Amino acid sequence: MLLTREQLQDRLIALHQASLELVKDVSLETLLERIANLACQQAEARYTALGVLDDGGKLTQFITVGMSEKQIKRIPHPPKGQGLIGALMDTEATIRLPDISADPRSAGFPPNHTPMHSFLGVPIRVGDRQLGQLYLTEKQNGDEFTQDDEMIIQMFAAYAAVAIENARLHNNARRLAVMEERERIGMDLHDGIIQSIFAVGLSLDSAAHFLSDENSETRQRIQRAIDDLNQTIRDIRTYILDLRPRQFDGLGLMASLARLVTEYRANTLSDATLTGPSDAIHGLSTDHAKILFHICQEALANVARHAKAKTVTISVLVTSARVLMEVQDNGQGFDREKMNMNIGHGLANMQTRAKNAGGDVDISSIPGEGTTVQAWVPREIITDKNKS
Repeated sequence: MLLTREQLQDRLIALHQASLELVKDVSLETLLERIANLACQQAEARYTALGVLDDGGKLTQFITVGMSEKQIKRIPHPPKGQGLIGALMDTEATIRLPDISADPRSAGFPPNHTPMHSFLGVPIRVGDRQLGQLYLTEKQNGDEFTQDDEMIIQMFAAYAAVAIENARLHNNARRLAVMEERERIGMDLHDGIIQSIFAVGLSLDSAAHFLSDENSETRQRIQRAIDDLNQTIRDIRTYILDLRPRQFDGLGLMASLARLVTEYRANTLSDATLTGPSDAIHGLSTDHAKILFHICQEALANVARHAKAKTVTISVLVTSARVLMEVQDNGQGFDREKMNMNIGHGLANMQTRAKNAGGDVDISSIPGEGTTVQAWVPREIITDKNKS
């Protein structure tokens, strides 16, 4: 049923107010949730989802509205970009259906999924680039979505695209500013404070040579002070390693890991080795290589800060379907139940990165013996269809 002129005007006013709410939010995570909620309200849908694409056009996030946590947990896996979701990812057009199951593009729902019938799918685009899609199901009054609903959500998607780009630009600018500040602090620590402490240590060492044998206790105290200064230098270098993270620059996974290992050795004065394929890893996307790189970076930072390890080994293994990486140290290890907040946050970051790529991370640690981080991400399966 088409809306009256007055009803349509009311909905356009509500849409304008909703768009103003979007541009206020520069936090990408909260913005995405806000977009999904507002779209649900604008179309009077029972359920809404927002699919977010990465730079390679793959589905990386799926934010839902209307389903309870219990309902979501019963579904065996998140959407994989097939069926109508995949169709919407490959088109610029809106898809509006009275019944999802009746459309030949539908791949059906996984077991335990909430039943859904009416459907409205709208791409979120900036120019010729698709940022994501809005999926709305189950019109609340029981009817199918109308042409007016389609128009409203298309307009809302245009507002959402601008808001997402704005939030990403803001986040990138903030991240760049933080990186530049960290780089400056790291350089100041290395070139200023470390050199000053080292000079004090040399002065103390020189003074100790002028003491007679009768001053052995004083010489021992000076030596302990020198040892403490050297430990302070090692601690500062450890902080520098965390403050000045290497960025993955597209040289390939093994080359980037090798640079990371070299910097780790220089800043910690402990041993680290890297083993793995000498040639390029075919089928490993740049995004997935970057994920393994950052997981290794986080693992090495944890080793430097907490483990007191003498050796670290990084191993990369390639199978037909996966690329696996293991970071193993012989440090003091930790108890998962008693680990501090910093370690816990770092481990959560690793797992989030891997799972967003369809992989996983397993972490095992024994107090007094060391820690092992095992991470894997899928390789792209090369088929005749992909080659065409």
